Amino acid sequence: MNSDQLDMVESLHRTDLKPQQIKAALCEKFPDVQPVIKDIYNHTAKIRRDGLLGDTLMKVVQNICAGNLSRRQRFHVLYRESDPDDMTEEIFFCHNKSHKMWRAFPEVLMIDTTYNTNMYDWLLVQFIGVTSTSKSFCIATVFVIRERQRNFTWALEKLKQMLNDCMEPRVILTDTDQALMNACDAVFPNASKNL
Repeated sequence: MNSDQLDMVESLHRTDLKPQQIKAALCEKFPDVQPVIKDIYNHTAKIRRDGLLGDTLMKVVQNICAGNLSRRQRFHVLYRESDPDDMTEEIFFCHNKSHKMWRAFPEVLMIDTTYNTNMYDWLLVQFIGVTSTSKSFCIATVFVIRERQRNFTWALEKLKQMLNDCMEPRVILTDTDQALMNACDAVFPNASKNL
């Protein structure tokens, strides 16, 4: 594709048109050229990468969460950066309603982690609570860049800070991730841990 066609792809992409729609518009404006859909996908991916302005993707997520979510005062957003390179390691966010539910029902904590489910290889950690009527609710979500005990410990400490000093979960359910189990033992030593 020439520069005019690439400019058109960029302008159409910024209006949230899908690649198929962009291809149709290109074919209409440039009838002598048959664009390949893969080229359109590649160029829109490059546009998104260039839009990061040198930030890592984790930093972009942090900026979105801190700017948009907390500004509306609906979410608690916390993050931690590594010391030497200012790289964001964790992003913790919790909706205000979830925070109230967590304070009302802190007895059971279920922790679910997802691995290798996104192209950035970040871990997604879901903290789930259970009400007195056995209904589950999402307490908080954390993006973690590494599967290490210190990363899980940080996330669990932030979760614990949302409770009063006398409140702690009595039962914690996790998978068999040793780093996560060690972090649970460190932050909530009195809770019964189950798989």
